[in-house]
Order: sequence, then C-alpha cells, then structure tokens
Amino acid sequence: MAKVSTDIRERWGGVLQQRREARGMTQEKLGRALGVKGTAVSNLERGRTSPTADVLATLDDLLGTGDELARLWDDLVREGKIPWLGQMAELERKASSILDCHPFLVPSLLQTADYATAVMRAVTPWEPPGTTESRVRDRIARGERFQAAETPVMMVVIGRAVLLDPIDDGPIMREQLEHVHALASRERITLQITNEALNPGLVGPFKVLDPPPEREIVYVESAYKGQFIDDPSAVGEFKMRFHRLQAAAMPPSQSLRLIEKTIEGFRHE
Repeated sequence: MAKVSTDIRERWGGVLQQRREARGMTQEKLGRALGVKGTAVSNLERGRTSPTADVLATLDDLLGTGDELARLWDDLVREGKIPWLGQMAELERKASSILDCHPFLVPSLLQTADYATAVMRAVTPWEPPGTTESRVRDRIARGERFQAAETPVMMVVIGRAVLLDPIDDGPIMREQLEHVHALASRERITLQITNEALNPGLVGPFKVLDPPPEREIVYVESAYKGQFIDDPSAVGEFKMRFHRLQAAAMPPSQSLRLIEKTIEGFRHE
C-alpha cells in the first residue's frame, strides 16, 4: 500500500469519529463489532493508522453510512491532499465569520431536523434511510454547536424562492421559519432575503469562511461534490459577489417582517 500522509489519515479519522459519535457508539463497542480492540479504532480516528479495504467496507456497514467513508478515503488518497474535504464542521468552529448565500434553501447550519430530512430525501431518494439519518444527525449537531457559541458571526442571504416556493405548505416549513426567525431576532445571525429575481446569488449556493490561521476559503455547492476554493483572487470575487448581494437584498428588519408574514400565512391556512 502506498504511503499515506498523516494529514490525510487525520482528516479521514475525524470524519470517522463524527459518524461513530452520531451513532452513539463508543470506540470499544465499534472495535468489538470490527473484531479489534478499541485502541485500534482510536488509532484510526487519530490518524495513526490507515484503514484497509475490508475495514472501510465494514465501517460503512456498521455505521450506516452507505459508502461514505470508503469514498472519502479514496478521494483523499487519489487527490493526494484535499485540505478541507470532510472538515466543514471544523472550519465552521474555527471561523471568525461565515458569509452564506443560498438561493433556494435554508442554509445547512440553520436547518431543523425535519427540514434537513425532507431536503436530503428529495435530493437523494435512493439513499438508504440509515445514511440519511446519520447525515441529518451530523448536520443538526453542527447547527446546535453554532447556535450555542458566540462565534462565528454569520451573515446569511437567502433567495425569496425559499418563502415563495416552500418545501411544504405545513408544519415542516413553519417550524423551519420560526427557527430562523428566532436566531435572527436574537442577533445570532444577520438574515436578508433577496428582493429581485436577477441578483448575484444566481451563481448558486456558496459560503465564505475565514478559519485562522488558514486564509479565507470559499465552499461552493454542486450537484456532485462541493468544491473548496482558496485562490485569493477567486475568494475576493465571491466576497464581492456576496456584498453586492447584501446591498441588493431586503434590509434585515424588512426580511424578518416578511418571514413573520409567511409564518402567519401558514397558521391561517
């Protein structure tokens, strides 16, 4: 087996730890299921050892993650080094600020469990339910950590389509909007809604993060696999796009009132 860098092993191991904890399993319990000692699982999570092909397949099966861990390992090894792949939770914790633009969905850090589940099932209906549940638990845990902390500062611009074309016309969307409204009301986030159909956010979902000591990076979503961008000129372009989007969007106070009216509309249906 070709030598794999410690950085790659540590990044993959961090994702393994997140998936294990999301399933409520200890290292010892997972080790018994694998037929090894708990210290072997600890070594994998800390990046001290590399997983074999058999271990990768077994881990995905035991943790209900489809083939996520195997694919992540292959991606990391094939690319040699993808600095932030699988590390969004870490980047979000380290960032001083997050600029998040999403034209047609509530951003992942702000989603409720029912909303996240509905979106994931719609996007990948063939995905095993256990994999969806694991991904939702991970997403909600990230959101809860963000909401409980004082940093990062988060500025959000969402498309008006989120309100005009909601994912459902009942309790899921109402709960989601109430959740976002509560976060914005207590100034945990600064929320704006686009005011015009033509706006810089039409480029698609993206977020700008500044996790010291690394330089600012952009995460761009796609139908296949998200892409991290750290080229300074490209990052600068995305920041300019976000600020132009803010300038053209409704002010925060007006955005909150629109959300309130939308919530009331759900209640009276």
